[in-house]
Amino acid sequence: MADRTDWTKPVRDFVRSRLPRDPRWVVAAWSLLVFVVGVLLLSASLTPGRYDLEVGQVAPEDIPATRTIIDRAATERARREAAAKVPDQYEIDPAITDNAETLVAALFAVIREVNADSSETYESRAVRLREAFAGYAIALDDRAVAAAVDLDPDAALDLEKRLKSVVHGVMSTGVKEEYLDAARQQAAAALEAPDLSAGEVSLLRAIAETAIVPNMVFNAAETQAKREEAMAAVEPVKILKGQMIVREGDVVTEAHLVILQDLGLLRDRPAWGALLGMVLIVAILEAVVGVYLCFFDRDLLASPRRFSLFALLVLLMVVLAGAGRMFSGYVIPIAAGVMLIAILLNVRLAAFMTFVFSMFVGFLVGSDLRFAFVALVGGLAGLFAVSRLGQRSDLMRAGLIVAGADALAVVAVDSLSGQGLAGLAGILWGAGNGVLSAVLTIGILPFLENIFGIVTSVKLLELANPNQPLLHKLLMEAPGTYHHSIVVGNLAEAAANEIGGDSVLVRVGALYHDIGKTKRPYFFIDNQFGGQNPHDKIAPSLSALIVTSHVRDGVAMAEEAGLPQEVIDLISQHHGTSLVSYFYGRAAEAAADEEVSEEDFRYEGPRPQTREAAILMLADACEAAVRSLTRPTQGRIEGTVRKVIRERLEDKQLEQSPLTFRDLDRIAEVFTRVLAGTFHHRVEYPEVRELKGRNGRTGRNGQNAKNHSRNGGRAGRKDGTGSSGT
Repeated sequence: MADRTDWTKPVRDFVRSRLPRDPRWVVAAWSLLVFVVGVLLLSASLTPGRYDLEVGQVAPEDIPATRTIIDRAATERARREAAAKVPDQYEIDPAITDNAETLVAALFAVIREVNADSSETYESRAVRLREAFAGYAIALDDRAVAAAVDLDPDAALDLEKRLKSVVHGVMSTGVKEEYLDAARQQAAAALEAPDLSAGEVSLLRAIAETAIVPNMVFNAAETQAKREEAMAAVEPVKILKGQMIVREGDVVTEAHLVILQDLGLLRDRPAWGALLGMVLIVAILEAVVGVYLCFFDRDLLASPRRFSLFALLVLLMVVLAGAGRMFSGYVIPIAAGVMLIAILLNVRLAAFMTFVFSMFVGFLVGSDLRFAFVALVGGLAGLFAVSRLGQRSDLMRAGLIVAGADALAVVAVDSLSGQGLAGLAGILWGAGNGVLSAVLTIGILPFLENIFGIVTSVKLLELANPNQPLLHKLLMEAPGTYHHSIVVGNLAEAAANEIGGDSVLVRVGALYHDIGKTKRPYFFIDNQFGGQNPHDKIAPSLSALIVTSHVRDGVAMAEEAGLPQEVIDLISQHHGTSLVSYFYGRAAEAAADEEVSEEDFRYEGPRPQTREAAILMLADACEAAVRSLTRPTQGRIEGTVRKVIRERLEDKQLEQSPLTFRDLDRIAEVFTRVLAGTFHHRVEYPEVRELKGRNGRTGRNGQNAKNHSRNGGRAGRKDGTGSSGT
């Protein structure tokens, strides 16, 4: 293992020594770097200032569209054409129709008035009628005058109703100025009837021609509204990415220049509005991430090392997004960044960054929602796939899950756009995205783990492999200690699961916590196997020094082997500053009246700083104490466990750890349950001779019977690692 990690030590030391101590400087520096790179990549899609062209010049080369935009000129032209097709809007003025009918009534009133005086001569009435009608600009011929003079009141009323009906019928459909003659001809035709004399028809036609006037009034507001509605219904004319704007040798027109300017391809006329938009987008995305960290992950902001790792991953994803855009928006490996953040930092932050990365991809690839959606689906699939990561090979399974999710998302968005399964290239890009994400994650993860000293569950599971050099050394040179470490690991893992600690970390810490005993294994009773105890021949102070030195030796061996700092901390803290009471007692007895300093018989510490370190201390002490019991019944085991925990509390070994009294009670229950299953009382099998005496012969079951009683009889372990020692 040392050979595997030595190469990263110089880089790791450089990173740790060069990072500023003040987290604010680290956050500011990384934020500025990510901002600059993000703006450059987003604005690169604009590619401003590539051509210096004017109207009338010849295009030096084929110029395609670098991104999808709206053709403003063509769109405006299409909208104007749609508006021109909308006719002027008119509305019928009912007052004009009423006025026409009123005119008809007034003229027939004149006829009745003239005919009412029977004393007048025909000629006199005819003159009066002509004069009255002339006042309405109506010229009556002789037939019309004769018919009017001869009308009796009933006949006049009948003709009046008939004429009003015709006028109303014609004008109710609306009469425009240009169709006035046609409306009057329609009325004249309607007045032709067999029951009417020629004079009566002439009279009615003369009145109708004057009464029928245009009643359709131009509605300017309605016309404008209809035209605006027609313009709004016109779909914007798009120039798609890759579409040819002007070909080599063509004369550049004003329309070409407008399109090139919108694309940001004209020199000295950059798309400043788009560039400003890019700056604001990156700034807003960074601000959103900052707000999230301030509210939900302030520890990340306070750690220069972890924030540098986070910022480096974000920067890596931004660069990979820019590179992937050159091939297809579907191939941008957002899932790789999400999986790395989930494994190296935490799952909740990875879930949040999935949405941020997806938004960035959407803006990067021409503000296309399709690519943002595929990136979001792939990122969430990758997050789900690594949420229960057991080993590195599981990352390939995660890649396949991402590939399937991306391909399905591509099919969905292509079907929505009408392509269906025709976009096979997009599906292949999406599937390749999953494989690429897995390859990137597998390749990058070990580098970041070692350079930044991050302990992942995958790395911890690798460290728990019995073939690891230190564990193999412990098994071969100190097998008793190795077995003790296995049992302690079981205890610690169960307790951590109970109170919500890191069970994988504490189990690995338990496996390595006593590796320092391999320096002098026979000075520890776990590895003496009934032989002579070397502590009987040396002073108690020297014995205490040897016993306590296994912590310091273990830390040195762990550092040399490149174990993670979290595991090294567990090794250094698993005894805290507790007292080696056995040798302290021996020294006190030997010193008689002289005072013996406790400090000379205490471990160097530090005391447990985390829940995992405190759990490991208690598991180590409880296992040793229960192992020394002669008759480990359920009640005695529970009493011993609670006594050990109480002693550690009274000795103030747990005051720097975050454990609560409720946690300690639950830990005691778990320890009791696990230890009772490990050190339960066993049945003593009868010997063969006893069976013969009872049965007169040797029973089949008695032939191989043995006494497997395990009465250890270790109430006072002389190496000081009993319940009152460690």
